[in-house]
Amino acid sequence: MGADRPGRPVRRDPLLSTPARAGMLLGVSAAVYAVTLAGVAGQQAGSDAALAAARAPDLAAVDTARAANDALEARVRAADRATRDLAHAYDGTAADAADYQARLDELTALVAEVRGSAAALPNRIPLPAVVIHGSIGGTRSSRPPATSGRTGASGR
Repeated sequence: MGADRPGRPVRRDPLLSTPARAGMLLGVSAAVYAVTLAGVAGQQAGSDAALAAARAPDLAAVDTARAANDALEARVRAADRATRDLAHAYDGTAADAADYQARLDELTALVAEVRGSAAALPNRIPLPAVVIHGSIGGTRSSRPPATSGRTGASGR
């Protein structure tokens, strides 16, 4: 080892060999890639935050529309239940009406039969004469019975 300068030895062998330089180059390129990737991720996060802030009113509108849709669905379900109940009640009423119609048909047949029987009767029917012999009810007269007792109820 020779000395170019006094007090300091000179090395003739290279400080870094080719494999060491390749490792350093690989490490530096990985570090640059990592820093670049971190920068891109930071920019993407900022962009995502800006996009989320821009879409916030739209999300609020979607939530409002969803709530209105849920309320409308509840009203439609209630109307459907009411319609089913009404249809069930109508079915019961229709059955009752059929029963009443059958009873009216029976009554109509009875009225026709009575009319036919009444038409067969003569216009006038002579009633037998009533003959009374003696007084009605024994010895009663048309005067009220005489009273002679005093009750003292009137104060006399």
